[in-house]
Amino acid sequence: MGKVVFTAGISILLFFSSSGVIFAQNEEGFIRETTISKREAVLLSVLFPGLGQMTAGSKVKGAVLFLSGAASLAVFVNSHESYTTKLSTYNRDKEILDAMALRGRASYTEANKLYLNIKNQSNKLDDLNRTRNIAIYIAAGVYAYNLFDAVFLTSTSKESKKAESRGTIVVQSALVDRKPGIVISKSF
Repeated sequence: MGKVVFTAGISILLFFSSSGVIFAQNEEGFIRETTISKREAVLLSVLFPGLGQMTAGSKVKGAVLFLSGAASLAVFVNSHESYTTKLSTYNRDKEILDAMALRGRASYTEANKLYLNIKNQSNKLDDLNRTRNIAIYIAAGVYAYNLFDAVFLTSTSKESKKAESRGTIVVQSALVDRKPGIVISKSF
């Protein structure tokens, strides 16, 4: 249950963080229009799927690539963790069954129950292995399409927006609500 909550929390966090990037690009007070080079878009796409597309102006395509890449990696990590946990349980139970067979003192009912449990665990392991393989194939496919798109399909655009950093960062001490504090500011 904890893994499901963790995966859902990470997915929601990734969704809102990518949404923030999309909305922040529309704020004219903080962002100035510049042209992003093809090389920069490709380099950002190499870092993570969708980043190059978002900065080059294809916000929806970039967000879809980003979310699908993040979701497939989250599914892979979750299923891989479950697989390794269940594999250790499977190996432990299999050793117990092998020890029962060597001793020959266990009842048929007890051994059959353990055998059916191991068979059920084996089926679950196969399903988890299939899920993690599909998830990593999807992540690799999204990454490959992302790079193909960044290199061949995404063009630089004058409507592209990218944050500029022309000003310098200023750190000052100040009184904030009659308490000493620090003010960090940056002009754009």
